[in-house]
Order: sequence, then C-alpha cells, then structure tokens
Amino acid sequence: MTENNYHVEILRPFGPRIAKTKVPMCMVHALNKECDRIIEDQERRKEFDVSNELVGHVSEELFCDLNLPDLQDFQKYLKDLSIGLTDEFTREQKNKPMPDKKFIMDNSWFVRSFKGEYNPAHIHNGGNLVCVLYLKVPESVSQKNTKNVNKLTTEGYIDFFYGASLTLTQGNFTCMPEVGDLYVFPSYLMHTVYPFYGEGERRSFSANYHVGI
Repeated sequence: MTENNYHVEILRPFGPRIAKTKVPMCMVHALNKECDRIIEDQERRKEFDVSNELVGHVSEELFCDLNLPDLQDFQKYLKDLSIGLTDEFTREQKNKPMPDKKFIMDNSWFVRSFKGEYNPAHIHNGGNLVCVLYLKVPESVSQKNTKNVNKLTTEGYIDFFYGASLTLTQGNFTCMPEVGDLYVFPSYLMHTVYPFYGEGERRSFSANYHVGI
C-alpha cells in the first residue's frame, strides 16, 4: 500500500491488522527535538509528566502536543496512514460503507525507558486506533539478548497478543524496535514491551486517536 509516496506494509499475524511503515528521519528528529526541549525545561517537564495516567513501569512519560508547527507534518503523515489503513480494510469488506475521513487526536506522549524498565500487557482507551513510533533504540536491543543469550530474543521488543496460540494459529506477534518504525493498530489490541538490560535510552512516541467516526 502506498500513500503520498511512502510505503506501508499491512501485517496480518492474526485477526486485527497492523500497519507498519518507516517514518522520514526529519520527522523523527523533530519529535526527538521536542522531547529534549521538554526534558531540559524543568517546569515544563513537571507540567507535561503524564506518568500517573499511564501503565508503564518506565522512567518518564511526557505529554506531546502534535499541533506544534514543527510536528504538524508528522501529524498529517499519521492521519494519511491511518485513514489509508481503515480504507484498505473497508474495501476488503465489500458490503461496508466507506468511513468518514475524520481524524481526531485524543492524546499523545513520549515514553522514556532505561535498563530493566518495561510496559506491562495493556490496551489503550480514548480512541479506536493507537500508534507507536520508535525515536531512540539502544544498541543492546538487537537480534540477540544481552542477559539471556540462549533464549528467544525478546529484550526491549514489543509483543502483540490476540486470541490463543493453537494448531496453525498464532496468538502473539513480537517485533524488534528500530528507529523510524511506526506501528498503527486497533486500541483494543493487547500489547506489552519487554525490559532490556544494556545502557542507553529506549524512546518512543505513542498516541490515541479516532479515525472514521
């Protein structure tokens, strides 16, 4: 699927679809720059801290305003991608009417995690779609574990769950994060983020929003 000259992969590991694309690095830099601005301003950092409202066992979760001029290109990118995802699904369901092209942002935030921190299994409230974009990934998050080197690699990975793992049925879908990778998926899709054990920051951007309501 191609929208506005960028490539989008529609993943179907189980019932719900997941869209995956590589975000232009200029948008990754703009989001990192805004996160760094918040971190450097102690008053703003306290004001933007939304950790108490979220489930993550992480160092910091900070509100992000996508209406800022430097972030509007990314907001449009996210809108186009998400509407394209719902359109693709609707075209396959031949008897369904096409949804409205509405895009309503509910909330968005940065997630900063370090060695040993994690996000427990959870779903999202406040929208029908969710996105996760990776802004920084430590070198220790790779195709091999740092701590449990002889076991299935999961350290620092995101894992999606739906249904049960049975004969010819996959119940989970594990992905290694890479800078610039953006995932869009339904808000009811259970997911978790495993801890990593090396040095450095794992930084991501997440948002809840409505499309086609």
